[in-house]
Amino acid sequence: MDSAASTLPMRSTEIELPLALIDATDRLRGLDQAAVDELAVSIAETGLVHAITVRAVTRQEGSTRYRLVVGGHRLAAHHKLRRATIRCRVAVLSDLDARQMEVDENLIRAGLAPLDFGRFLAERLEIYAERHPDQVVRDADMPSRKRGRPPKNFLTLRKIPGAYVKAMMGFAEETARDVKLSRQHIYRTVQTWGGLSPEVRDRLQGTAIARNEGLLRQLAALGDKAEQAKVAELLISGEAKTVPEGQARAAGNQPMKAVETPVDVTVKAFSKLWGAASPSARAAILHDLAGRSLPKGYAIQCPAEADHG
Repeated sequence: MDSAASTLPMRSTEIELPLALIDATDRLRGLDQAAVDELAVSIAETGLVHAITVRAVTRQEGSTRYRLVVGGHRLAAHHKLRRATIRCRVAVLSDLDARQMEVDENLIRAGLAPLDFGRFLAERLEIYAERHPDQVVRDADMPSRKRGRPPKNFLTLRKIPGAYVKAMMGFAEETARDVKLSRQHIYRTVQTWGGLSPEVRDRLQGTAIARNEGLLRQLAALGDKAEQAKVAELLISGEAKTVPEGQARAAGNQPMKAVETPVDVTVKAFSKLWGAASPSARAAILHDLAGRSLPKGYAIQCPAEADHG
């Protein structure tokens, strides 16, 4: 896929480069091996749709190598296919521009877990602060004032360790525009990320909870970080299904059994049916739903072939 950071000022030249000259270390996100395998098949059959993006790095002795900016999965697929070269867009970028391009390429990736989305937004906030040091408040307190509400151009955030308590709304405006998401989504995600302790974030990485935005938001709302850690462990282990249940168990109380609603019964029955259905039956169900009128905000789209990052 093309990078979301196309709004960055950039000069580039497209050439074929040896894989041996491209460095892909210190990436913000690890590789999804299943995606690499799928992409390798696609490239073997139809070729590379989008060139990867790299930038030239000159060594002290004068030799030139290239550092990967966007396209880690495409590069890995070429390695899997034992290709000697890959089509590259060699971009002239600053360190800051390269970081932002990599962040934005991840932010627009389909299927990104909400926890990872928060991590990349926090990284983008760091970049924004470096670009606009006069628009970010690093102190824990609002600018002193005698009365009235905070200035309307301030967005109140939970403290992100090593980062910010309040950021100008320009960050949300810019990010929403560049990655094509709503400002509200940006606000909510950064607040959730900031509310989770670093230890809990690390513990949740790669778990099912990392993909559950609702549970992440509830966990982030727990002010006691020790309680937050206990509840997170109970959710990961499956001993608790909800945050309130986890709180009760963490406090040594036996939570009351929740009353099963008609909606719960329907969802459970459908989940059981879905789990037993064949891939073709599931595809038929989704195809049928795609042609129906769905609740506001919901839509089912047929998968489209696209380059992975």
